[in-house]
Amino acid sequence: MRILTRYILGEISSYALLGLLVFTFVIFIPHLSPLLELVVRRNLPPLGVISLFLLPIPGILVLTVPMAVLVGTLIGLSRMAADGEVIAARASGMGTREFVRPVLYYAIFGWALTSWMSLVLAPRAALELNRIDTGYITSQIPYEIQPRVFIEQFPNRLIYIEDIRGSRARWQGVFIADTTERDAPKVTLAESGFLVNGEHGHGLTLQLDHGMTHEIDPQRAEQYSVSTFTQTEVPIPLSRTDATPSLRQAPALLSTAHLIDLVTLPQPAPDRQAALVELNYRFALPVASLVLALVGLPLGLYTRKGGKAVGMMLTILLVFAYYIIMAFGQTLAKQGRLHPGIGLWMANVVFAAAGVAMLAQLRRVRVRVQAVLDWFEDAGRSWVTVFKHRRMRRKPEGSILLQPRTSGSRVFQILDVYVIRGWLFYLLLLLVAFTGIYIVFDFFQILGDVVRNHIAARVVADYYRYLIPQIIFTMLPLSVLVASLVGFGLLAKTNQVTAIKSAGVSLYRISLPVLLAAAFLSAGMFFLEDQYLPALNKQQDALRNQIKGRPAQTYYRPDRQWIFGESSRIYNYSFFDPDRNVFANLSAFEFDPHTFEMKRRIYAKRAFWEEHLQRWILEDGWSRDFDGNLVVSYQPYSVATFDELSEQPPYFKKEVKTSEQMSALDLRDYIHELSQSGFDVVRLSIQLYRKFSYPVMTLIVGLIGIPFAFSMGRKGALTGVAVSIGIAIVYWSSSSLFEAMGNLHQLPPAMAAWSPDVLFGLGGVYFLLRIKT
Repeated sequence: MRILTRYILGEISSYALLGLLVFTFVIFIPHLSPLLELVVRRNLPPLGVISLFLLPIPGILVLTVPMAVLVGTLIGLSRMAADGEVIAARASGMGTREFVRPVLYYAIFGWALTSWMSLVLAPRAALELNRIDTGYITSQIPYEIQPRVFIEQFPNRLIYIEDIRGSRARWQGVFIADTTERDAPKVTLAESGFLVNGEHGHGLTLQLDHGMTHEIDPQRAEQYSVSTFTQTEVPIPLSRTDATPSLRQAPALLSTAHLIDLVTLPQPAPDRQAALVELNYRFALPVASLVLALVGLPLGLYTRKGGKAVGMMLTILLVFAYYIIMAFGQTLAKQGRLHPGIGLWMANVVFAAAGVAMLAQLRRVRVRVQAVLDWFEDAGRSWVTVFKHRRMRRKPEGSILLQPRTSGSRVFQILDVYVIRGWLFYLLLLLVAFTGIYIVFDFFQILGDVVRNHIAARVVADYYRYLIPQIIFTMLPLSVLVASLVGFGLLAKTNQVTAIKSAGVSLYRISLPVLLAAAFLSAGMFFLEDQYLPALNKQQDALRNQIKGRPAQTYYRPDRQWIFGESSRIYNYSFFDPDRNVFANLSAFEFDPHTFEMKRRIYAKRAFWEEHLQRWILEDGWSRDFDGNLVVSYQPYSVATFDELSEQPPYFKKEVKTSEQMSALDLRDYIHELSQSGFDVVRLSIQLYRKFSYPVMTLIVGLIGIPFAFSMGRKGALTGVAVSIGIAIVYWSSSSLFEAMGNLHQLPPAMAAWSPDVLFGLGGVYFLLRIKT
C-alpha cells in the first residue's frame, strides 16, 4: 500500500471503530436490564455471563457495521477536506482513485464481516439466547414467588400466599384457585406448602399440608363439597414454549441452510415466501457496507465546511433513508406485493446508482454540496443577526447603561463562557446524533406495521413528536458524559489547559461552569420527567398501539378478576363494568387470617352499587358459612346486602399505568393502592426511586468525565469518546444490575435505585480531587 492509502485507511478506521462502538452501545442499552436479570436469577459462572452478553451482539452488528463504514468514510474524508488535505493531495497530482481505493478496501471488509454475522453467527446466537431464556423459566419460578401478591403466570391457576418462612422458602397460608371452570373455581386453602420442580423438568408440583378443598357444581349451586387433607400434591402446569421455532413465529432463529432447503424444495412449501424474504434479507443487508460507502465517498471528499459535525449529520440522514427503503421493501415482500428479490434489494440498487452517479460527476457534487452548506451557514448568520436586532429593540429608551465591572469581579468570566460554549456545542451535536440513531432503528421496527395497517403519515409524525422528549431524556446523561470528555480533552490536547493553569486559574475553576450546567440539566430532567413526560408518554403509547394495530388501551383494569379486599377477603368476578359499577358472577372468599380456613363464601350472579344506601346490592346468589370442613349455613337469596362487603367502586378501578406515565406523587399513590389489593409493587417501587436517581446521573457522569478528560492529556477527541463509552458501559451495566437485584427482592428498592449514583459519585469526587490543579 502507498503511504496515502495507509493514511486514509487509518483515518477511516479510527472513526469507523468509534462509530461502531457508539452505535452498538446505544442499541444494546435496552438489552442490558433483561440480560442482567437473567444473570442474577441463574447465578451463572463468569464464562456463562460473558457468553450471555455476547449473544445479542451479532444481531446488532449486522445493523451497525454498515453504519460504522459510512460514518468512518464521511467523517474521515470530511475532516481531511475541511483541513485542506484533500486539496493538498490533489495538488500533488493524486487523483480521485487514490481516495476510492482505501474506502473500497474498508467497505469490502465490512461487507465480509457483516455477511458472516448475518448468515452464520447471528442465527446461531439468537437461537442459543432463545434456548437459554426458555430453559430458565421452569427452573426459576419457585424462587420468583413473593408473599401477599397474586401469582398469575400459571395457566388455569391462581396462587396467593400469606408469608414465606425458613431457609427452604416454605409457604404459610396458601390460597389456590383452579380456574379451569371459570364460573365455578375450585378453591384450595392450606396451612403451609412448598413448591418444587417436577420430574424431568415437566411442570411444577405444589406440596400442601393441612388444608381443605372447596368445590361447587356450576350447574347446581346447592351441590357443594368440602374435602380435607393432611398432605396432598397439586400439579402446576406450565405454558410450554416450543423448543423448535417455527418459521412464521421466529424466522431469525432458523439457520441459513434450513432456509435454503425450504426455498429449493421441489414443491413450494407453505412457508416458502417467509423463508425467501428472510434469506434475501440476510444476503442484502451486508451489501449496505458497500453502497453506503459508495455514497459517502463523494460527499465526504467535498464537504469542506463543518468537518466532523457535518459528517455525523449526513450519516444519520443517509442511514435513515437507507433503512426506510429497506423496511418498505421488506414489508411489501412479506405481504406478497413485491418479489423478495426486488423488495429486499431495492435500497441497495438505489444507493449504488446514486453513488456511481455522484462519483462520475464529482465536480457537480462538490458544487451542490458546497451550495447547501453555504445556505445553512448563511441562514444561521441571518438568524443570529435578526436575534441581535430584536434584542436591541427591546432595550427601553433612556435606560441607564451600567459601567462594566473590573476584570475578575464577575461571577462568570469570559473563560467560563468560552468553556461552556464549546461544551454545549458537543452536547447538542451528540444529543442530536444519539436521538437520530434511536429514531432510525425505532422507525425501522415500526415501518412494517405502518404499511400493513395503512397508518397515515400524520399519525407517525405525532408519534415521534411525543416520543422525542423521552428519547432526549434517556440519552442526555450519555451525551453529557461524552461532551465532557471530548470538550475538556480537546482543551488539554491543544495546550489550552496548560495556558489557563499558567495564568493562575485552577482546573476546579475551569470545571465549575460545566458542573453547574450538568446540575441544571439534572434539575431540568426531573422537572421534565415529573411534569411533562407522563402525559406525552400516554399519547405516544396510544399512537404506538394504533400503529401496531392493537385495540385502544384502557388504563383501568376491570378485567383483573381477582383482587384482595381491605380485610381478610378475596374477590373474584368474571366481569366488571366500571361505568355502571356492576359485577357479573361475583364471589367473595372470607378466611381466618390465623388458621387460613374459609369462614364464609358469598356468590351473586349480579351485583351493583347503590349510591343512596352506600351498599352493594347482590342478586340471584347464595352465601355459605363454614366451621372447619362443615357447612353450618346455606342461604340462597334473590336480593341481599352484606355489611362486610365495604369496599366501594373506586377500590376495584385500579389504574394500570407504567411508571413512565406517572409523576412521582402519582406513582407513590399508585403503589399504595396496588399493595393494598395484593399486587407485587417491588418493580414500581424501584422505578419511583429511579425518578429521582436517574436525573442525578447527569451530574454524576459530568463529575466522572472531567478528571478523565484532564488525565488523558494530548490523546484527543477520539480517545475521549472511546473512554466515555467505556465508562457508560460500566455505569449502565451496574445500574441495570442493581435494578435487576432489586426486582428479584435481593436489594431494597432504594438501594437498588441509588447505589450506582452513590458509588460512581464517590468515584468521581475521588478522581477529581486527585488531579493536579
